[in-house]
Amino acid sequence: MKKYGSRNALYDKLHKGGVLVCIGLTLYGTVLLTDHFYKYFKYVRPQIQASKAAAEQELLSEGSSEKIM
Repeated sequence: MKKYGSRNALYDKLHKGGVLVCIGLTLYGTVLLTDHFYKYFKYVRPQIQASKAAAEQELLSEGSSEKIM
């Protein structure tokens, strides 16, 4: 059997480095995506729901029979 040469060892190190970079980017992207979802559900979505409820309440008050009397 042939022994691995220094060229193959270099290729193995480069491949391992590339795999580690890909794993790191995946973990970093997962953290960013999780943070984005957290901020959306914690801050943005409640504001949207509150503004929709306020607009609906305003529309209901415009058509209210209390103003007729």
